[in-house]
Amino acid sequence: MTQATEQPPQETAADTDLVSEVQRVLQASHEPLTVSKIRVHLPARFRQLELEELAETLRRQVTANVFWQFPKYRSQQDRFWDRPMAEHVRALLGQVLENGPLPWTEIRRKLPAYAQTQAEAVLEEQVAQGRLFRHPRAGRGGERFGLQAADPKDYLRTELGNLFRRLEQLGFTQNQLRESALDLLHEEEWSPTSPAPSGSAEGIPAQAQEEAAHLPEATAAAASSPEPLATKEPAPTDPSGEPGVST
Repeated sequence: MTQATEQPPQETAADTDLVSEVQRVLQASHEPLTVSKIRVHLPARFRQLELEELAETLRRQVTANVFWQFPKYRSQQDRFWDRPMAEHVRALLGQVLENGPLPWTEIRRKLPAYAQTQAEAVLEEQVAQGRLFRHPRAGRGGERFGLQAADPKDYLRTELGNLFRRLEQLGFTQNQLRESALDLLHEEEWSPTSPAPSGSAEGIPAQAQEEAAHLPEATAAAASSPEPLATKEPAPTDPSGEPGVST
């Protein structure tokens, strides 16, 4: 009789011990685990459990909001973790972006299908919290996302390369362009918004540029028009009213 009354507490203690060990395993994992993988990491006394028995224990903990159940992925077994789906998606985004910034379409393509539903919302949340970073558009590509903030050198490298190639077509060498660029950057008064030299077209007021543009037309018109005929002054008259006769 005494044994019958003591048995339930022993079973409850064993279940609690099992749940604690499972929790330890899941806390150490960076992703959800299948039942088989969970059992492998349990202490020896729990490795004799049948997979279905362990799975049933895990499902009860899911119902109690202790663990979360995840869809099957590359396995026929359900997976379990001690963190919700949003946390798993955050981890997946970090893995996808490990090798460098990517556009959203590429990020989505690399994610498992079950994670794509929440991925965009989680991505925007991570950007708002400063854990992921939005990169400006480069060329014809769309905006990208990365683990670190955008580096201006990446954009300058592309733009300077294009600029140098255009200027080389005017006859300048790479060394000349590089030295000139460094000299400009070292000038204290120089800035990207500095006014153009007074002798350049950019330094001429818009009205003056417009007048200068029409000047050749006005000059050509004046050159092509005939000169006006000289007007002959009337001959003087004498007091009698008759026209005077020149002598």
